[in-house]
Amino acid sequence: MRFIRNEIQTPKPLVPPEKRKTLPFYILAAGVCVLIVGVAGFFSAFFYHEMIQDQWHVHYREVQTWSIYVAAAGCFLYIIGALILKIPLAKTTFYKISTIMKNEPFDPPRKNDFTKAVFARLFQLSDDWAYFSQVKPPDCDFVIPQVIVGSGGVFTTQPIAEAADRKNFNDPGPEFEKASRKLGNAIGQSVLPIVIFSNPKLVTMYHTYCKPKTRVMTVRDIFDFFSKHKNKLSESAQKEVEKKVYDLIAGTPPGVD
Repeated sequence: MRFIRNEIQTPKPLVPPEKRKTLPFYILAAGVCVLIVGVAGFFSAFFYHEMIQDQWHVHYREVQTWSIYVAAAGCFLYIIGALILKIPLAKTTFYKISTIMKNEPFDPPRKNDFTKAVFARLFQLSDDWAYFSQVKPPDCDFVIPQVIVGSGGVFTTQPIAEAADRKNFNDPGPEFEKASRKLGNAIGQSVLPIVIFSNPKLVTMYHTYCKPKTRVMTVRDIFDFFSKHKNKLSESAQKEVEKKVYDLIAGTPPGVD
């Protein structure tokens, strides 16, 4: 399966290649190294406090205090480098720092987004299938989480992680179904909306409390569902549909919920 993303959605390194050999990046990298030394010193002082006391006659808490100063200096250097390189300081995590140091694309998980989880179930499908995310049909405020296009037709998916019997459960199904119909009108093809849950119990609850108009299934069933679907679209028709869906992507950059 092909995971198709537009320019905005495509993960990129937080530090462009041309800036990795500049002074601000060296300051940032030095800050990370100093921070690691400070953290390592803090915990080492606790685990080896007896050896420190015997050999250097220094209380381990004094070593921990100096380690905190070192770690703070590392944080200060990182902040300076990040500000100059215009790297957002919000949501700074180990993963974020790791991708910077390893020069890897930054693609953190999004809150309440299951695009990667659904794709993990479907990626073994052939490249005849295309996978899109964050598709917004015309004249519609609802953003469809995932759209799947293949020779078997066009499908939309809406993963739900909550149980339908909860008092504060807000069913996205009706809006999702309307958005799927509008998508079908925009691309000139029938669209089958599918609501996805993690287990059969949640599926049963959803049928009981919400009376859905969409297909409902578990995430474990979706691979078999798509792999067994009969051909419906010709190759040329599928390419045309994929282009139309691509143009409707209302994506946000990685790291933005």
